[in-house]
Amino acid sequence: MPRAVHAFAWGGTLLAAIAVILAAAAAEGTGPWEGWDEGRELRRPGYAERVWRDRPIRTRSNTFSNLAYITVGLYACGLGLSDRRRARLAGPDAPPVNIVLATPALSALFGLSCLWLGFSSGLFHASLTRAGQRLDVAAMYPPLLSLLAIAAARALPARIGPRGGWGLPTWGLLAAAVVVAEIALWTWKWRMSATTILSSLIAAMALVTVAEHLLRPGRFRSAWLGWGACLLAAGIVCRQTDVARSFPVGPDSWLQGHALWHLLTAAALGTLYLHERSEQGARLHERWEKRESSSGPSASSASRIEGDRIQQDRS
Repeated sequence: MPRAVHAFAWGGTLLAAIAVILAAAAAEGTGPWEGWDEGRELRRPGYAERVWRDRPIRTRSNTFSNLAYITVGLYACGLGLSDRRRARLAGPDAPPVNIVLATPALSALFGLSCLWLGFSSGLFHASLTRAGQRLDVAAMYPPLLSLLAIAAARALPARIGPRGGWGLPTWGLLAAAVVVAEIALWTWKWRMSATTILSSLIAAMALVTVAEHLLRPGRFRSAWLGWGACLLAAGIVCRQTDVARSFPVGPDSWLQGHALWHLLTAAALGTLYLHERSEQGARLHERWEKRESSSGPSASSASRIEGDRIQQDRS
């Protein structure tokens, strides 16, 4: 991974943390959440961490741990920018490796989804307001929807439209679908079971991933998938023990079960994204080879062939 991507991700995370600290310091004593509808967790905390009702950040650990989603999102965006730059340097004749590396917009879609999750969840745990809770729950879905969009892009043509005519880029349509789904889930949040929707998306992602491994054996690095499953399972355990008040720390500790849920699920999302990037021998490469064979030799190949013919004539 390029060093610039590491610098982009960790530098951006540091700036985000500094921005939150400065904003909290500026809002100290001003009651920034007055006038906002209270969330249920303000009076009846659902998590073990102590709630500071008069502070700008009402739960410290559960708020700052959302920076993990910011880090993952910045890594995905940074890798997308790196892929775009690499493609420009390689030129149009370079064969694509897989759908993620060949379509930087898909990395940006996943990265922005994680950034949105980090912001929304952080706002909720800092404010414990009803609006923050609504954003927090709705923002849990786009990262998984983005991963499903990547899987769909792998199975669909690069453009969708009339045969032989114009066509819209598939990634744009998939991104629009993710945005529309997020708006719908946010609009009807109070009429839906968040647990049911999230469990369904996780199950759909698991089924799609298993199907990809069965249909294309050996094309993905299965270790990333294994790590993702382990991290998610550990995160669920931490979250449930925190809700049950059985996590072995005090309410004022920076080590909280729900904060670990944030860290572990962010890491799980990151490993699933890396799993999608790990595809080798992709059908996209096969399409490129078919295109090259049907369109004839490229300009560089043609020039080499012409040079060889001249050299043979001279000899």
